[in-house]
Amino acid sequence: MHSQSSRWHELPIPISRVSVRIIHAAEIGPSAKPSGRRRNRGTAFSQKPPSQAEESVRVDQPLHLHDKQIIVIIESEGAVFDIHRYWHETAYLPSFIGCFGGNVDPSLSGEVWRTVALKSSLRGEPPLVILLAALRVLNTLSPSMQRAVVIKTLEKYSLSESSTEDLLRLDEKHPVEMMVIDWLSMAEGLIQETGRVPHFSTAEEFLRSVSYIAPQSQVLVYSTLAESSAMRMWQSSGLGECFFRIAGKERGKPGEYLRAAMSAGFERSSIVAIGASAAMFRAAQLAGIRFFPIVPEQEEESWKILAEQWFPAYLRGEAWKIDMQAERFYEQMCHEFNVRETAEEIGRKFGLQQSKPKLV
Repeated sequence: MHSQSSRWHELPIPISRVSVRIIHAAEIGPSAKPSGRRRNRGTAFSQKPPSQAEESVRVDQPLHLHDKQIIVIIESEGAVFDIHRYWHETAYLPSFIGCFGGNVDPSLSGEVWRTVALKSSLRGEPPLVILLAALRVLNTLSPSMQRAVVIKTLEKYSLSESSTEDLLRLDEKHPVEMMVIDWLSMAEGLIQETGRVPHFSTAEEFLRSVSYIAPQSQVLVYSTLAESSAMRMWQSSGLGECFFRIAGKERGKPGEYLRAAMSAGFERSSIVAIGASAAMFRAAQLAGIRFFPIVPEQEEESWKILAEQWFPAYLRGEAWKIDMQAERFYEQMCHEFNVRETAEEIGRKFGLQQSKPKLV
């Protein structure tokens, strides 16, 4: 598995008529690094006090007076593209009901998936991770031996850190594994039918304005999709010119990508991560870089606050003064997922009596 992952890093991604080069953040060359010129208190110019006329001109100028190199790392799925809500509601959720709902009320099975995939700290996690958690919750509410066997099988994969690709490559598949594969196939078929995933309009506004606000900034995109798929999604949405480089799942998890960006020689204070998942938030925290959250179900408003208030303040060194209005994000992403607690919450909504957890 490890050797195959290494080979993925070496494979060229043939994309015709694309001017943006796919490359890992660690490959950023010296030309992208900050200037070595010494500066005093953030300025590289004369220490002569500005005249009143000069001060007047400075006030009228746009906010791109900050000439230092800024690296903006943006999470593609969930932050820019509404992919989580779109794919889960139209593909993964109905496939979950069809393959694992059994005799359970479809509205209950749907609420289980929706809560786990979109309203918990697992938002943005791989489909198999969400499937395992959703099955555990559903089996707590309505025990089933069949689901219990599927849970045990998925636990085996989670402990070995195996991926969806590993499951599909099995030469001999157990009937339970075939159930999971059928679920994946059904979901992927529905995803293909849904077509293009919408993106947030205020995200596009920020992406198109960031080079004006901070001319030396570079936007790097991190995606959980394959690089070629991520590139196609950005290109088909008309956003192909809004970033400097893009990295897909071949480049590792968010933490690995952020560390690679830092290894290119940039200071932590010059890197900003923008994301909508707990994984990106935790990665930014561990790396010690600033993080701006895109709050689920408040994405448009979050991007507006970022563009109009937080980012300009960050360039002035005053980001701490801005209320990001992200309490909901931190409450959701910092709360560790708990099967029993989630089942109780859903059970109260449906007026259900708690089942014994013997099968989970």
